[in-house]
Amino acid sequence: MKLIVTTILLLAFSATYAQCPSIEELLKKRNIKDEYNLNSQSRTGVLAPEQSYEMSFIAHPGLDYRLTTILADGSQGTLNYEIFEMVVEKKVVDGKETYKKTKKVLAKSGSEALEFSSDSARKIFVNVTVNGGEKKKMSCVAVVVETKRSLRTGF
Repeated sequence: MKLIVTTILLLAFSATYAQCPSIEELLKKRNIKDEYNLNSQSRTGVLAPEQSYEMSFIAHPGLDYRLTTILADGSQGTLNYEIFEMVVEKKVVDGKETYKKTKKVLAKSGSEALEFSSDSARKIFVNVTVNGGEKKKMSCVAVVVETKRSLRTGF
C-alpha cells in the first residue's frame, strides 16, 4: 500500500514540475553561440493568462548583461515585460528635504534582448505578464539572465 501511495505522489509531483522545459533547453532552441554565459539568477515558471510575476537580481560591476524573456513552445498568449530599478530621489517640499523611492523604467516589451553594463552593484527588477490565450491554459515563461566579462580598456 505504501508503495502505491508513494508512486502516485511521485508521479503527481513530477508531472507538476515537468510542465516547463529547463532554461538550458529553451536556450538550445535559440542556437546562439557567443561569449555570454547563463547566470544562476535566471528563472522559469508557469503563468496563467493575465497573471504577472516579478523577480529581481543583482547586477555587478565589471560584467555585461543580456536579459531575455522567452515564452516556451506550446504556450499561448503574448509575453510582456518591464525592466526597472528603484532609485532614491531627493525632493524639496516647503523648504524641507525629503527622499522617496521611485520606479525608473529601463526597458519595456520588445523582441530584442536588453544588453547593458553596470558601473556599480544594482538591484534590477523584471515584471513579466502573459496576455491573451485561453483562461485555463498555463504558459511556460523564462527570464534569462546571461553575463560576460566587460571589455577593459586603457593602460
